[in-house]
Amino acid sequence: MKKRMAALGCCIGMSVLLGACGAKLDVQENTIALQKSGKVLEAAVESFDQSYYDEEELNTYVQKAVEAYTQEHGKKSVSVTDSKVEEKKAYLTLQYEDAETFSDFSGVECFSGSIVEAQAAGYDFDLDFYPVTEGKADKKSVKGSTLLKEDDLKVLIVKANSDLIVPGKIVYVSADGTEVTSEKQVNVTQKKQDTDEAVLVYVLYQ
Repeated sequence: MKKRMAALGCCIGMSVLLGACGAKLDVQENTIALQKSGKVLEAAVESFDQSYYDEEELNTYVQKAVEAYTQEHGKKSVSVTDSKVEEKKAYLTLQYEDAETFSDFSGVECFSGSIVEAQAAGYDFDLDFYPVTEGKADKKSVKGSTLLKEDDLKVLIVKANSDLIVPGKIVYVSADGTEVTSEKQVNVTQKKQDTDEAVLVYVLYQ
């Protein structure tokens, strides 16, 4: 549902409690969190400080969009877990059945699976990665081609200017535009040069 973000505009910083990976996480930025079950949680917020903005209209818009999608794809495919307006900000949290559903509904490119499955889906690992140990990235990069035989690793791939959370310990992260902030979380720190397009981020974890 590619117009979902049009309802909120461009997302900015936020502070909401997001349940993911079996724990409560204090989220400070736009965040996409993959859970152990394969479900995806997305949290977003937008300034809501104009007199002509209407909370009821926003809630109605979101609910209708979700209902239209679930009628075609099943009741459990997408659900709204939080939608509110506080202190001139609109908060929205959605839960998706899986990464494919999240991508289809939001229009945000997203993949979750094994490295082999990612390759089969057409993702290229010919880029630089930082090794990550105990939530800290080693800035001595390695080539992605050397990681292709890491059968025990899973990968989350997202093209969005959002923080990313995975349900395991991060082992490698693509070097372009990323900052590892914990064992489970990566912040996207920059956009592609001279464009508003987000970078494609790879997070390898176990």
